[in-house]
Amino acid sequence: MKEKMEQLLAEIGRPYEMFNVDGTYQGCFYPVQCLYPNKPRYKLRSKDDDKNYWYGLSKVKKHCKEISPSELAEGDIIITKFRDELHAAVYLKFGKIIHVFRNHTLQIGRLKMFKEYKCFRVV
Repeated sequence: MKEKMEQLLAEIGRPYEMFNVDGTYQGCFYPVQCLYPNKPRYKLRSKDDDKNYWYGLSKVKKHCKEISPSELAEGDIIITKFRDELHAAVYLKFGKIIHVFRNHTLQIGRLKMFKEYKCFRVV
């Protein structure tokens, strides 16, 4: 995990991209896909952000177990609903996350910027 986290940190400043070359959704899932490249990716179901939130959340739940915030460790996945869209981030440490917003670059942020979120660990 340490080596993959170092690779992800080396990508800080990478511009947001909506799709992978194979047409699957990347967007804010980029840091998750970087750490866990063998997990299935998904295509957006519609332009309805609320449907994409629930669909994306179902894909995360399929490959992860939900954990409490007190259990967070480096590499765990954070899912929140931000501006009515699903937003994914990877936990770094000390309350820091790695994430990317639309029209921004991959960056380190603070977990406390989200009022509500769910925590997951890849199994």
